[in-house]
Amino acid sequence: MTASSANGVTSATQVTAAQTAATVIHHPETPSVRHLIQSAYNHGATAIYMQIGRPPFYRLHGKLVAQEHYPVINPEIFSGLIQECLNPEQLTTYQRHQKLDANILIPGVARARINCGPTSQGVQSISLTGLLIDDPTPTIERQGTIRGIVDDARTCSTSDIHIQVGEVPRFRIQGYMRPQERYGVITPRQFDEFIEEILTEEQQAIFKTRYELDTAIYYPNLVRCRVNCAMSMTGGVIVLRLISLEVPTITTMGLPDVLGYLAEEHQGLILVTGSVNTGKSTTLAAMIRHINDTMPRKIVTIEDPVEYVHSSNQSLITQREVGLHTHEFKHALRSALRQDPDVILIGEMRDRETVDTAIRAALTGHLVLGTLHTKGSVNAVKRILNFYSPEEQETIRYQIVEALRAVIAQTLVPTLSGSRTAALEIMLNTDAIRDYLQKGAIDEIHQLMEEGNQSSQTMNQALFDLCEDNIVDPEDALKVAFNPDDLGYMLKNYTRRSSRSGLQSKDYGNMTPR
Repeated sequence: MTASSANGVTSATQVTAAQTAATVIHHPETPSVRHLIQSAYNHGATAIYMQIGRPPFYRLHGKLVAQEHYPVINPEIFSGLIQECLNPEQLTTYQRHQKLDANILIPGVARARINCGPTSQGVQSISLTGLLIDDPTPTIERQGTIRGIVDDARTCSTSDIHIQVGEVPRFRIQGYMRPQERYGVITPRQFDEFIEEILTEEQQAIFKTRYELDTAIYYPNLVRCRVNCAMSMTGGVIVLRLISLEVPTITTMGLPDVLGYLAEEHQGLILVTGSVNTGKSTTLAAMIRHINDTMPRKIVTIEDPVEYVHSSNQSLITQREVGLHTHEFKHALRSALRQDPDVILIGEMRDRETVDTAIRAALTGHLVLGTLHTKGSVNAVKRILNFYSPEEQETIRYQIVEALRAVIAQTLVPTLSGSRTAALEIMLNTDAIRDYLQKGAIDEIHQLMEEGNQSSQTMNQALFDLCEDNIVDPEDALKVAFNPDDLGYMLKNYTRRSSRSGLQSKDYGNMTPR
């Protein structure tokens, strides 16, 4: 039997079911299963009974004894106890049938048999029997659970959590790795319990076979996490990316208004590029939310994994996860074209077939948004062309000219206020840039953008503005600049970009639609 999820962690496969359950923040006087088990063990109890409308009971010397120093269990507390006991599959089964009989494990605490369901009076109850108490070392107790580590990470603006056997956990804060000594060194045993805590039985089997796994987990009313599990020379590795449950907006992200204009296009291809962990998914989520909040469209997203969960508003949204709802991006994209979409989001354009289909969709009346792992907007065009042979590239270049609306190259920069902000290079496919693309003069496009008269901006121009507005430190801007020497010259010699500034949202809004 798979291990139990501590404190209600829910796999991406169970988001809908989990969202219906309340999440309890345990106050000192509110019982948690972990505390009850430890207390029962200290008193020599052999079983624990919990029922709505009563305090917890222990079975002591064959008799049920009420633990009246605990409060009466109300429906909200009961929901939290259920979530603390059950793993994602068990929680879904219980919510579907309102009863369950299964083995559970609460990492670092105990194994037990759980029976939950209605009493003869129809009141929901839980019984824990066959308690086998773990005897965790002080180190294991400090390490706690993934849920506990995630709780801690959320209090200090952490973007990623790194867990590795033989090392203390590390939080990435403002882009820098910070050791968290209070948890102690992660042991192989603790890693195994973490895996049991966050993965379903099926996912655990895949991980044991393939030695790596990508997924997402959901803590109701708290946070979503993108998760990568892998094996290494020293043992297991888990990396969690924390994702807010609130889908960001273009305004709250401080993104240029031109992204809203782009999102309102009726057809064409919009690419968001950048290296790993530069906020591409967040920018795309903000653009999808803009469409969803303002336009009656059908949106299909194909992601690996799904990060931000959208609820249909003005638009109807279908979200599919590679590995969970489809085997590959290219298969899901072909299927999406048969789902009457207006907008298609492709989490990553990894191969020629996906690029082929995306360009064809953009040329036949769909708005397609996708990501590429490239440095700079001009390099994104080169990357697409490199999927094709030299003999094919001229034909594909003309298709790109017709399909492309914009390329957005993105990086993240630490701010003076202690957070991070996005710096965006934006290449709009204006008439002049179209001419350069048609002629194959791709390397000259960057110079055209630098001249600042084509409603576009280079990365250095974006970073320059962030420095001038006292949002980021020039030293941090220079570290992420595509051309730090040029940026350094700008910072020393310019007070404003003035004539070099090309990005004006109103200009894009006045452009003739194609």
